[in-house]
Amino acid sequence: MKQEHFHIVSLNHRNTTIDQVGGLHVPEDRQQAFLTGLKEQLGVQGITYLTTCNRVEFMLVDEAYFCMGRLQQLFQAFQPDEENMRSLMARAMVLHGEEAVRHLFRVTAGLESMVLGEREILTQVRSAMERSREWKLAGDQLRITERIAVETAKQVFTETDIARNSVSVNALGWKAFLERGLEKDAPVLMIGAGQTHANIARYLVKEGHTAVRILNRTEDKARELAEPRGWEWGSLDLLQDSLATGPAAIFLCTSSESPILGEAEAALLPKARTFLLDLSVPSGVGPTLRNQADLDLVDIASLKPIADRNAEGRRAALGDCQRIVDAAVLELTTRLQQREVELALKELPALLAAVRSTALGEVFADELAELDGDTRNLVDRIVAYLEKKYVSVPMKLAREAVLEQLDKPGS
Repeated sequence: MKQEHFHIVSLNHRNTTIDQVGGLHVPEDRQQAFLTGLKEQLGVQGITYLTTCNRVEFMLVDEAYFCMGRLQQLFQAFQPDEENMRSLMARAMVLHGEEAVRHLFRVTAGLESMVLGEREILTQVRSAMERSREWKLAGDQLRITERIAVETAKQVFTETDIARNSVSVNALGWKAFLERGLEKDAPVLMIGAGQTHANIARYLVKEGHTAVRILNRTEDKARELAEPRGWEWGSLDLLQDSLATGPAAIFLCTSSESPILGEAEAALLPKARTFLLDLSVPSGVGPTLRNQADLDLVDIASLKPIADRNAEGRRAALGDCQRIVDAAVLELTTRLQQREVELALKELPALLAAVRSTALGEVFADELAELDGDTRNLVDRIVAYLEKKYVSVPMKLAREAVLEQLDKPGS
C-alpha cells in the first residue's frame, strides 16, 4: 500500500474541450455496472470515477504501472471513433504516485477548478468516493486517500482566503439583491429563463420569495421554470404590463442584441425604488432607464471590478494552500504505512486466542481443574489481560517504528 500505486487519468477544462469531457460522462444510474466492468477489464485493485461539467477524473489503485496500453483500454470502454481516440490519448493527463495524490488534493480543494477556490468540487469528490466504496470498487488505499483529500480541502477553505470572497458576477449580483432586504412577498420580475435565472430561481425559493413572475421570449421555457414553483409566467408580450405593476426587483438576463428595457419600458415603471440586476451580455438596459434616479442598478460592468479584486485575493492565497497540500501528501505516506502495519498484525489476535485456548484447555487443563473457583477466575483475568497487551503493545511499537523511520533524514 504505497503512494506509487495510485494513478489518475484526467481530462478537464485545461487540457481538452468541454464537449470531449461530456463524451466521457456516464449517468449515475449506470455508473455501478459500468465501473464494475471497467475495473475488471483494466485489472486494477480499485477505481473511483469523478465527472463534473468540466472535468472527468479516473482514480485508480494498482501495483502494476498504468501504461499507455491500459489507458487505451480505458478509453475503448466509451467506444470513441478513431479520430476521437487519438485525441483522447494525446490530451489525457496521466499521473502516478505523489503527482497523482497532489493533483487529487488540489482538485478537491478547488485549486484546479475553472473558478479558483469553488467549494462544490469537494462535495462532488466525496460523493464519487462514497459511491465507489458502496459499490465495493475502492479498497483501503482509496478510502485513506479520500479521507485526507477531504480533510485537506476543509483546511484550505477554513485557513486560507482561497474561497473567502466570491469571484462570480452571478454570485455577487445575488449578494447585492440580498443586501436590499426585500420582503418575501415583494413582487419580483425575471426576464429570461436560461441557466443563470434557473440558478437564481433556486436561490429565490430558498429565501422564501413567493411573488415571482418569469417572462421569456419562448413561453414554454418560462413555464418550465415557474410552474413547479407556483409562480406566474408568460411571454415577453406581457413585459409592459408587468413593468407597470411596479416590481420591487427585476432580474434581467437575455441574449438580446438590443436593450430589452429601453425608453418605452423605462416610462412604464412607477416612480418607486426598484432593484435591477442586469446580467445580460450585452447589457439589456437602455440609457434612459440607466439614468433614472430611483433605479438601483447592478450590472456586469459594476460587478466585474469586484470579481477581479476577489480573484486576485484568491490567487494571493495559493502559496498558503500549497503548503497545506504538501503537508497532506506527507501525512498520506504516514497513514498508508500505518495501515500496512495494522494489516500485517491483523492475524495476531486470532493467534493469541488460539494459544490461550490450547494452554487453558489442554496444556494446563489438569492443574486448572484442581483450583478453586476464585483462583480459577483470577487466572482467567490475568491471561485475558496479558492477551490484550500482547495485541496492543506490538501494534503500538510498530506504529512508532514507522513514524521514527519517516522522521529520519532522506525518508
